[in-house]
Order: sequence, then C-alpha cells, then structure tokens
Amino acid sequence: MSNNQQLYKTKKLPEQMLAEFDTAARLKKLKAISVADYRSERGEVVAALLEKYATLHNNELCMGYAERLRACADRNNFYLGEDFVDKKTGELFSGFGTLFGCGLKLCQSCTARSAARNRAIALRAVKNTEPQNREHYCYITDGYIVEQERYRFVTLTMPEIFASFKTTLKIQKRAWDLFRKLKIVKNYFPAIIKSIEFTVRKNKTYHDHIHLLAISFFLPDELLKQAWTDCVRTAFEEFGIQFVAKQANANYKLVRNPTDMVKEVCKYITKTTTWDEIPPEQLIEIAEIERWDRLFEVSGRFRQTLARLKAEDAAADPSSSSNKKTTLKDNVARELNYFNTDGISDGELPETSESSENSEEISKKPRRENWRDTIRRDGLEKYLEKFYRQVEFAQKIRKLRLILKYPDAKFTDLDGRAWDLAELEKFALQIRLAADEIPH
Repeated sequence: MSNNQQLYKTKKLPEQMLAEFDTAARLKKLKAISVADYRSERGEVVAALLEKYATLHNNELCMGYAERLRACADRNNFYLGEDFVDKKTGELFSGFGTLFGCGLKLCQSCTARSAARNRAIALRAVKNTEPQNREHYCYITDGYIVEQERYRFVTLTMPEIFASFKTTLKIQKRAWDLFRKLKIVKNYFPAIIKSIEFTVRKNKTYHDHIHLLAISFFLPDELLKQAWTDCVRTAFEEFGIQFVAKQANANYKLVRNPTDMVKEVCKYITKTTTWDEIPPEQLIEIAEIERWDRLFEVSGRFRQTLARLKAEDAAADPSSSSNKKTTLKDNVARELNYFNTDGISDGELPETSESSENSEEISKKPRRENWRDTIRRDGLEKYLEKFYRQVEFAQKIRKLRLILKYPDAKFTDLDGRAWDLAELEKFALQIRLAADEIPH
C-alpha cells in the first residue's frame, strides 16, 4: 500500500470529526449534570442531618442554617450553560453553577466555588512570582549566604487531639500564628500560599494539616519539624491540653512545576462525606461558627505580586474611579496595608501584636446585620418567609446577569428545560420600573 493510500485511510472525514466532537460535548454535559446532581444530593443529606439534630435541641439558628443549605442544594437552583464565550481566548465552553449561593462551609457547591476562586488567585500569584538568587541569613552556617530560592510543597500536621472540631481548629490556628511569625520562617520562606484540610479518624478525632506552596531556601527537615513542634506544643499548653507526641510532623519537598501543585493546595476543606462522620453535637457547633478563621491565605512576596497586579489592573481600567487621584505606588501600598505583620516576630499573642490605631479603626467600623441576627430578632418563621422571597429574587437576578454576560449562550435546568425568557423579560421590566420610581 502506498503512503498516499495510508494517509487517506487514516485521515478523518468531516462527518466523523463532527460526530466525535458532538460525542465529547455530550459526555462533558453528562459529566456536568452528574457533578451537579452529586452536589445537590450531598447538600440535601447534610441539611437533613443538621435539621434533625437542631430540631432535637430547638436550635433555630441551626434550623435556619439547614434551610439556607437546602435552598442552595435544590436541583432547581442549578443551571446548565452551553456556548459560553471566553473573552480572553474567544473559545466556546460549557458549564454549570448555582443561581443562589448560601456561602456556607457545609455546602459542597459553595466550598467548590470558593476553592476555584482560591486556585485562580494562587495561579496568578505563582505565574507572576519568580524565585531569586539572593542573600539571606542561614541558620545552618550561622551567617549570611547567597542562595537560590526554590518552590517547595510543605505539609504541617497536627498530632492527635481529643477535642471538638472547633477547639481543634483553634489550636491549629494558634500554632500557625506562632509558626508564621518565627524569624526562621520569615527568613527562609519569603512567599507562602496556605490552605487547611482535615479528615476524621476512626476514633472520631480530627486529622488536621496545613498545606503550603512556598518559595523558600533549603532547610533541613529536622529544623523545620522542630520549629513546627515547638509552636504546636505551645498552642496545646495554652489550651490546657497535654502534648504527649514526640513531635509534630512536617513534610518538605522540592516542586518542579509549581502550577501543578496549586490544585493540591487549593483543594477543599474536607471531603463531603466527612460531614456524615462528625458527631451530631459537633456538627451543630460547626454550623454555629459565625466567622471562620482564614482557611486560605497568601502572604509575603506572593501577596506583593497580587497587590501590584491588582493596582496595575485598576490603573489600566478607564472606568475605575479608585485610582484617579493616586499613583500606582500608592495603590500597591494600600493593597499591602491590609493584615500587615512586618513588625511581628516570634509569635506574640494577638492582643500585644495589634497596634492601638488599627484596633480603634476596627472597633469603629459598623457590623453589617446578617441572617443570624435576623433570626435572633424576628424568630425563624418570620425569617424564612422573607428568605424564600429573597432566594426567588436572587435566582431571577442571577439569570438576567448570566444572559447579559453570555448573550449567545443556551441556558437550561438540570432536566434540560429552557429558561422562560418571557417571564424573565417581564421581571426585568418590573425591576426597571421600580428603579425609576426611586428618587435620586
């Protein structure tokens, strides 16, 4: 057989290529529906568990939590979209999402969206921050040396603690606060991206660990483990818990391609099935946490990179009003001012590390009323009446925004039913008329 004949036989006809493209697109759509169905199912399961335990204790706040979670997990709250246009590349893509977001840590959809946002932030920081050859103080040689920075992946593990999830999380946070302020960490880790993950052991204790993607100099494992162990031991003692482990574990390895490790760092808080394994009283305790400590954090030179990029984006945007009377240097300084810890070292307690000026500024800032405040004031029944109306309104607004952002896309629910455009147009007209009636 000639080479031309072989080429003709292996070459795909347009009809075959189109059929394969349609098959791939159909499989992607089915996968999206499958993931959405799974997230909906998991949300319903956790909401039912929480409602059951909250009802036994007549805990209206947790009942409200369960209703918010259930509204977000409802299949009717999900949408499918095809023929989205990427503004940067011009390519078409498809996807799914939720119309109303509860923003709760026990919600699979909202935590997945949060992880995706964190990955985007981490990727931007990593892609725009290069390791350097520079001088630093070396604890091994007890002097200053010039050394090449490298990307490394670090896992800091907590020893077994016989305590609730909330207490375990507080101990871990205190240990991290002590660790990140050590001089050795500041000297060896000029850039850090941090996230927290946990699982439940068979004996119902929590296996907490901190993932770090960092730019660092070489540091012997034993030095890193000793520094982390000292911080964990101090945190245990401050919470009145005896530290019986030999040491707290710390894994430290070189990373060849840091962008590949971003997904591992910004993965999830825990697997969705973990919530089923948590004792009822502790699940309620988790739902009662009104303000979680930062589970994802960017610091050091990564933070400087993001501040610079954000300031450059604002300066390049003609519609931005925040930079009309300030320079790029001023904008970068403003971005970096938030959570500035340059004056803190060796893990002082938060009360002594915060300046009085910052404390006064924080105390003067009024706190915005949240859904928990509404339940405390009006009761659960009145809150839910208002909440269901808010969800319906939010879903319609979200649909209008998606249509405006992707005018050529096709939107359906998970069962393939197209959106009622006539109803949305009528809703948009009502919103417009209501806005016109508001005095300016």
